[in-house]
Amino acid sequence: MTGWRGRWLFLIPTLGFCCGCANLESASSSTGQGHGAVAYAASTQDWRLRWQAADPQQARQQVLQDCAVADCQVVLEFGPGQCGTLALGSRGIGIGQGATPAAAETAARSACQQQSSDCRVATAECNR
Repeated sequence: MTGWRGRWLFLIPTLGFCCGCANLESASSSTGQGHGAVAYAASTQDWRLRWQAADPQQARQQVLQDCAVADCQVVLEFGPGQCGTLALGSRGIGIGQGATPAAAETAARSACQQQSSDCRVATAECNR
C-alpha cells in the first residue's frame, strides 16, 4: 500500500445518512498504471474508490480490503485512460465511467437520479 495518501473525507449529509464516511485515497505514482475499481456496501452505505492499480485483480483486492464491510461488492471496474466514480442517493447509487472526470460524474449522477432525487457525486478519479 505504499504510495497511497489520504485525500479527503466525503460525507453525505442528505436525509440524515452518511455514505460510510468513506476516506478516499489517491495514488501518487506517475507510472501510468491503469486499473481502478469502486466498491459499495448497501448495509452501511460505505464505499471506496481505488485507481492507478497495476492490474484489475489488484484494483479489486485493494478496494475490497479498504471497504472491509461484509457485504461490500465491486460495482465498477475501469481500465487504462478511463475515469470512474459513484453517486449516492437516499434510494440507491449510480456508477459512472468515462474518458474524462466530467463524463464519469455525469454518468454516475444520471444513473443515481433514476432512483433518487438527492444524489451526491464523488469526484471522479482517472487512470492516466
